Amino acid sequence: MAVTAPKLSSESEGLYDKMLRAAEESPEGLKKVFFQNDLQTLADEAAKTVQQLMVLIQELTNHHLVRAFRLDRALCWSTRSRSAASAIRVLGQQELLVYTAVEESHMKGIWMRELKKKTGLQKECEKSVHKLEAAKLIKAVKNTKYPAQKTFMLFHLVPSDDITGGTFFDDGDLDEGLIDGLSNLIVFHVRQQSWVDAKMRRLKRSESPVETGGTESSTSKKRKRHTNDIEDLTAIGRSNHRSRHHDSDADVIATQLPYQAYTRNYPTTEAIHKFIAESDAIRGAKASQLTVSDIQSIIDVLVWDEKLEKVGDGYRTVRGVKFRHPNSAEDEDDNEIGRNGLTQAPCGRCPVFDLCTEGGPINPGTCVYWQDWIAAGR
Repeated sequence: MAVTAPKLSSESEGLYDKMLRAAEESPEGLKKVFFQNDLQTLADEAAKTVQQLMVLIQELTNHHLVRAFRLDRALCWSTRSRSAASAIRVLGQQELLVYTAVEESHMKGIWMRELKKKTGLQKECEKSVHKLEAAKLIKAVKNTKYPAQKTFMLFHLVPSDDITGGTFFDDGDLDEGLIDGLSNLIVFHVRQQSWVDAKMRRLKRSESPVETGGTESSTSKKRKRHTNDIEDLTAIGRSNHRSRHHDSDADVIATQLPYQAYTRNYPTTEAIHKFIAESDAIRGAKASQLTVSDIQSIIDVLVWDEKLEKVGDGYRTVRGVKFRHPNSAEDEDDNEIGRNGLTQAPCGRCPVFDLCTEGGPINPGTCVYWQDWIAAGR
């Protein structure tokens, strides 16, 4: 049973409050390190000499409110929360030994094997670890580099990216959904600012006499409309307009038009990061964790995959790249053959292209596809 420590003196209490306030106001939090000069300044009138300061620090150490260690061979101290100090005071000797070893590992953490070696405990070490985890003094984190080994660290510490793998890992596993979603979102955003509105061109297919309701000779004849037909002309025109422009059988060719040289500022990595952070496409917790370097790593992959290209200080999409919805099949777009001058012509997609020769059984002169293709482009 741990012995209850006497009550803190007012001088020690005042010094601890100042240390805790300074730690909470700093970016390091409870990890903030105090050297002797720092404590001398905080103590002020309460400890005018080094001897008086050491008395106050020793009192805080006995109450487990501060801990002493060496940094670059210099003696320094850091604070503990009151709740952690209260929990430590009731620990047994073995639990305190294990807790101290975990505390000394800082952000690096410590494995169970190293913990047993450092404390000299074997079975007792595992029991002590379970008690400390139940008291929320230490925690086990998954190390992406060594997934089979448990890494223990203080409960209030946030593991470094070297342990967790960074933003793109979730509970030690690579978050492929996040990476895929970010990649598509970046391509979509950059594409919106990379090209002028695409010029759409629709190729008409040849219409049969059955569909047009007559032959070529009949269409050349003029017929006087009856007055009852006049009010329906607008509706008929709209219907024909829709059928011409929304025919599912028609070929649609989209041409991405570039901006004039030196007239466009393409999005930079910082601008893309700002867009993602302010959008609702990524979960709030993950979006707040994303850094500019994280976005840069995704952009680098997209550049290697030839989906983005660097232009000056910014990026633009490669012409013809498509935006794929995260829920779509991964190879959905990859199986589609891209369009160019050759593939738009019948020869580019002809299954017997290699057998087609002048004067042979399959030759351009007897090709049945050329006439339809040329007629459709008129």
